Amino acid sequence: MEIFIGINTFDKYMNLLKSLLSGSQYFIINKNLVKAIGIDASLILSQLVEFEELEDKITKNQYFTTTIGQIADSTTLSIFKIKSGINNLYKNKIIDIIVNKNETIKVKILHENIFTTLSLNAKSLIKNESKKKAIIKQKRFKKPTLKELKNYFLKIGEVDESEIMFDYYESKGWKVGKAPMKCWKSATRNWIRRLNKSVKFPNHYDKKLDMKLSNDIEELNRYHKHLKKLGWISTYSPSAGITWRKK
Repeated sequence: MEIFIGINTFDKYMNLLKSLLSGSQYFIINKNLVKAIGIDASLILSQLVEFEELEDKITKNQYFTTTIGQIADSTTLSIFKIKSGINNLYKNKIIDIIVNKNETIKVKILHENIFTTLSLNAKSLIKNESKKKAIIKQKRFKKPTLKELKNYFLKIGEVDESEIMFDYYESKGWKVGKAPMKCWKSATRNWIRRLNKSVKFPNHYDKKLDMKLSNDIEELNRYHKHLKKLGWISTYSPSAGITWRKK
C-alpha cells in the first residue's frame, strides 16, 4: 500500500520508527526498505535507531555518537559490510555522518527521508505489481484443433465451415487483421454472423460467380465447400485449368 505520513512531532516519528525498525532483543526490518536499500543497510539503520533511542537528550535532527565496533557487536556484521552499509545510507540521504579522529562517528538519522524512501518504493512496488497482474490477465492464446473448431461450429451454427475457417486463419497465423487473435470462439461466432449475411450460393457450378469471387478468397472457399457438400468435385488440367463436375 502507498504510505502517507503526516507527523508533526518528533515523538510520533520515533514511535512509528520504533515499530518499523527497532527492537531490544531482535530486529524488525521493513520489507519495502530492504528492497530499496538492501538488507545490510536496513539492519544497520535499525541498530542506529535503537542507539538513538538510548540517548537521553536526543531531540529531532541532532547527532548521537557511536563506533563501528559497537555496530558490529550489535549486528554481527563484518566491518566491511558496516562501512558499506553506512555509505549506502549516506548516499540515500537517510543518515548524515561525521567521522571523528578518535574512531567514533557522529550520526544524525534523517527521519523524514526514511518515510520518503518507503513511500517512493511502495509506489514502485504497486506499479510493478499492477504490471504483473495485467500480464497474468492477458492469457496466452492457444489455437483450437480442427476437431474443437468443428464441434463449436456444430454447437452454435447450422453450417459447418470449420475447415474453411481453420485453413483461413492458419494461413494468417491466427491473426485478426494485424493483431493476434484473443479468442477463437468469439472469432467463430463472428464468422457465422458474416456467413448468415452472405449471398446464398447456387446448387450448381457457376463459372461467372467463381470468377467474381476470385478476389475474395474467403467467399470463394465457402462456395467451393458448398459445391463439395452437394457432390461436386474439381479437377485440374494444364489446358482447361480447374473444372467442376457432378459425381
